[in-house]
Amino acid sequence: MSDQCDIIEMDSNASDLLSILHEGAFAKMPEQAWSGQEFQQLFLISGTKSYVINKDQQPIGFILLRNLIDEAEIITFCILPDCCNNGYATLLLEWIIKKLRGQSFKRLFLEVRNNNNAAIRLYKKCSFEIIGRRKGYYNSHHGNKIDAFVMQRQLIV
Repeated sequence: MSDQCDIIEMDSNASDLLSILHEGAFAKMPEQAWSGQEFQQLFLISGTKSYVINKDQQPIGFILLRNLIDEAEIITFCILPDCCNNGYATLLLEWIIKKLRGQSFKRLFLEVRNNNNAAIRLYKKCSFEIIGRRKGYYNSHHGNKIDAFVMQRQLIV
């Protein structure tokens, strides 16, 4: 990863960009893309924040979080397929963990499809642990129900 990267906070004005990135990142997975309007609705919920990672001044992914008191939850997180397996997801996730620690957050949670092996490997590499399972949490394009793992990363011990 020799390219110039930066991470910037985005607000609801970036909803269309987030929708385009989300659709591109999940195009080949059983994930329904979220519209710009859906992202705008998410930003109406208190504590919702988004951070976009840029490579050579071009957006390649983002993370959408919701903060509540001393905990945070990853709502969605993606990197465009052409940029996967180059360390960008790890860079963004480790940056978020460091930022949340600096703000005294105690835990970071997420749900991930139990068949999304690449994401599960990333989260485990970044010290997340599986703490539960949500049966039938996700719907695939084919109408199948897919379980989710609930994962947690302790930020402050």
